[in-house]
Amino acid sequence: MNTKSRPILVLGKRLFIYVLGLYIMAVGVVFSSRSALGVTPVSSLGNVLYQIGASAGAPSFVNLGNCTTAVFCLYLVAEFLVLRRDFKPAMLLQVVAALLFGQLVNLASALLFFLPAPGTYVMRLVYLLVSIPLVSAGVMLYLSPNLLAMPGEGFCLAIVKKTGRSMGTVKTFFDCSVVLLSAAASLLYFGGLVGVREGTVISALLVGFVLKLLQKPFQKPLLRFVERESKANRALEIASQGYLTDAAGNPKIIITIGREFGSGGMEIGRRLAERLGVTFYDRQLDEMAAEKSGLPLEKVQALSRNMERAMLSGFMDGAYALTNEALSPEEQYYVAESSVIRQIAAGNESCVILGRCADYVLYNDPNCFRVFIHARPDIRIKRIMATQDLTEDQARRLAENTDKARASYYKRYTGRDYGKQEYYHLGLDSGLLGTEESVECIVNILRHWCDVRGSHPLYLLNHEEI
Repeated sequence: MNTKSRPILVLGKRLFIYVLGLYIMAVGVVFSSRSALGVTPVSSLGNVLYQIGASAGAPSFVNLGNCTTAVFCLYLVAEFLVLRRDFKPAMLLQVVAALLFGQLVNLASALLFFLPAPGTYVMRLVYLLVSIPLVSAGVMLYLSPNLLAMPGEGFCLAIVKKTGRSMGTVKTFFDCSVVLLSAAASLLYFGGLVGVREGTVISALLVGFVLKLLQKPFQKPLLRFVERESKANRALEIASQGYLTDAAGNPKIIITIGREFGSGGMEIGRRLAERLGVTFYDRQLDEMAAEKSGLPLEKVQALSRNMERAMLSGFMDGAYALTNEALSPEEQYYVAESSVIRQIAAGNESCVILGRCADYVLYNDPNCFRVFIHARPDIRIKRIMATQDLTEDQARRLAENTDKARASYYKRYTGRDYGKQEYYHLGLDSGLLGTEESVECIVNILRHWCDVRGSHPLYLLNHEEI
């Protein structure tokens, strides 16, 4: 009985979150429409048509929700014209999403009848600023169950598929085109801008940014509630087919090393690999990931160095947060590097892998031994000063910024706190032990770990005197 009801319960949770997200988005659209400063680009044409209808004394059914639905259906028609033979019958279900969203806009308009019309420009800005987090929160909720795409999203994905352009470029072009069309319609009828104004630009710039902020604390719990993986992890599972981690536990050892910046983790990993006579994977993973993802090697190397820390912060990059399909360059990097790591793990070689969330990617692999290297801040700063010829203040800022970037990246894709000891077999204070003693400590613990496993795949671990 329970096994049969569980899929229904999961579907119920997903539908609830999906509809709740659409409703919160609808409330945001109503607030922004009543601000008279403009709505989000995707809804701007529907808002202008509604304003024209209201000015012309059109029947009551020509309301904001129905105009929004009509425009969304036009997006679906455009999607069909772009895809032609590639248009799948299931895509017609986007009409359901358009109809549902339009009626939720009407419901929100009716329930918010008590809202006074803003009499000053300041109050208009307040209405607009209230709408932005509402739209962002609604998008986050509606995307989480990964059910029906909205027609605007579907149209952009269709162009991406046909042209090979990035989602950021296509979404920017789409938004600008819709805004220009809305402005043209407003100018033709009103002789000025009504329904599409500076608020439309502000919304375009801030919705993706606010969505990113909301996703940091809420996305992982939300995905757990609806029992879905993130789009990056879904893409990783697809990319990893054929070379999943070696769950059989064949005799080999894969040592993953996470580290604080300046703790000497790279040097410890390199010397450990030399000591054990195995491959040390670091920068060559970037080349393998670049080949797999199609991203330029320079882009992959920049992401690997955490030089691009403002994830999804720009207007173009914000487009990736607004879809369940297209992956941002950073997400492509994560998927490519992680699938390469799984490919390595599925082979026969023992190795040492530095960073790149490898401890999480291989967490369920019985051959994986996870190490985290840390040291006191003052020791790390002195090491950075010596190795990179920096002043103390420069070294401190570099350490803080790099550790913050690594922790943010790790948290985003794993849902875990970077360096938390419960996720590792061994934590080492390299500042106390030094490089050589840290290597010795890892080798000794590895030997005991292999004793427990009943397998010593590495020659060095079979000899107590070494």
